[in-house]
Amino acid sequence: MNAPTSAAVQGEVVGRPRRLSDVFHCGHRSRRMYLATCLDDYMNANALRVKSMVCHDCTQGADNRETFAADADTEGALDAEIWGRLIADLGEGDVKPPKKK
Repeated sequence: MNAPTSAAVQGEVVGRPRRLSDVFHCGHRSRRMYLATCLDDYMNANALRVKSMVCHDCTQGADNRETFAADADTEGALDAEIWGRLIADLGEGDVKPPKKK
């Protein structure tokens, strides 16, 4: 059996990252980062047209977004990671119990 590579041990993705928790090397920032951070920064820089951000018009960010979206589309539903994050962001205090009749 082959020993795992250092990238696999450290959780770094060799190909395109697909999960929000995947870690990859960002060429523009010259550091390792989570896909979730990349997507957030890429979307904010481009949606708000902040040309001073390194993420504005980033080809690696665009590829990551395309890969992530295509992966979600092929599964036919949002990734469990996304649902978990959305539910966690809602918080328990926001849910009101139904009224009794």
